[in-house]
Amino acid sequence: MRKIFTLIFILSSLISFGQNSSIEDLWKLYNSQDLSSVIEQAKPLLENDPNNTDLNLLMGRSHIDQADYKNAIPYLESTVKNDNNNSWRKAWALVYLGTCHFMLQDYDNSKKATKACFDLNVTKNATQYAYRGILLFGFDDFYKDWIIVESDNFRFHFQNMSDSDIKSYISSREETFLKINQFFNSKLPKKIDFFVWESREDAKNLFKANLGFADPVFCIVHSHYQQTKGHEMTHVISNYSTKVVARTGLINEGVAVCFDQTNQNKEQIVKDWLKANDKKISIGEIWANWKNYTEDLTYPLSGLFVKELIDTFGKEKFIEFFSNQTYENAKLVFGASLDEVIKEFENKVNT
Repeated sequence: MRKIFTLIFILSSLISFGQNSSIEDLWKLYNSQDLSSVIEQAKPLLENDPNNTDLNLLMGRSHIDQADYKNAIPYLESTVKNDNNNSWRKAWALVYLGTCHFMLQDYDNSKKATKACFDLNVTKNATQYAYRGILLFGFDDFYKDWIIVESDNFRFHFQNMSDSDIKSYISSREETFLKINQFFNSKLPKKIDFFVWESREDAKNLFKANLGFADPVFCIVHSHYQQTKGHEMTHVISNYSTKVVARTGLINEGVAVCFDQTNQNKEQIVKDWLKANDKKISIGEIWANWKNYTEDLTYPLSGLFVKELIDTFGKEKFIEFFSNQTYENAKLVFGASLDEVIKEFENKVNT
C-alpha cells in the first residue's frame, strides 16, 4: 500500500512539475509577444485545469494585447475569483479588467476593477499602473464635479465651462474630427474620452506633467480648453489608421502638428528660429536624435516635413510608411527619391 501511495505522489509531482514548466514556457512566449502561440498552447491546459490563475491570466492578457477586450474578461474574472492568496496575479487581473471595461465603455465596472487593484496594493507596479488609470480615466475624486457630455465621436469631461461654450466646443471638435479622419479613415474602438481642463496648474498637480497629452491606445485626450483643436486628437485618430510598430518623434509629432487645424505659417516659424539662432537643419540628424532639439524648432519643422511627404508621395504611401516611422522604412516605402526630397526640403528652410 505504501508503494502505491508513493507511486501516486511521484506521478502527481511529475504532473505538477510538467504543468509548472509549461506555464513558465508560456510566460516566456507571452513576454516575446507570441500571443497566438500562448492562446493556442494554453487552451488545452485550461481544459484540464480551468481554475488555474496563471493560465487564465495568460489568456486574458494575450486577448487584451490583441485588443480583444470582450473575450479577455472571462479569463481575468476567473483569475480574480480563484486567486485566494490575493497575489500579484489577482492585482494584474483586476487592473486589466479595468482596461477591458473602459475600452468597452463600461465605465462603472472599469472604475470598480481599477480601484480594487489599487486598494489591494499587492505589488508596486500593478498599484502604480492602477493609480495611473484612476487619474487618466477620470476616476479620481478630483473629477467628481466635472460635467460629462457625449457626442457622436466623443465623451467630453469639462472642468468648468458654461452651457453655451460647451455646445460650441463640442461642435467645433466634432467638425475637426471629421476633417482629420477624412485623411486617416480610422475606425476607433470607442469614443474619445476628451478631458477639457480650465486650469493648467490643476492638471500639472495631478499628473506631474504639462497639458496637453493623449493616450492613443485608450482613446484619451487631456487638453487645456485653449489648446489647438486637432493636435492631440490626431494622435488618437492616426494611431488607428494602421498598426503602428515603430514611432519616431519627427513623424509622430509631425502628423499631429500637420493636422492641428491652425493657420500658422510653419515654414516662416522655422526660418525665423533658424535665423535667430544662426542654425541650419538636417532632417536625418533630427530624425535620429529628436530629443536633442528644442520643441520650438522641432514641432513646426516636423509638421512641415510631414506635409511635404504627404504632398509628394500621397496618402496611401504615407499611411503605409506611418506604421514604421523610421528613416530606413521611409526609404523602403518611398524609394530612392526620398533623399532628394529631403535635400530639397532642407534647402528650402535653410535659405
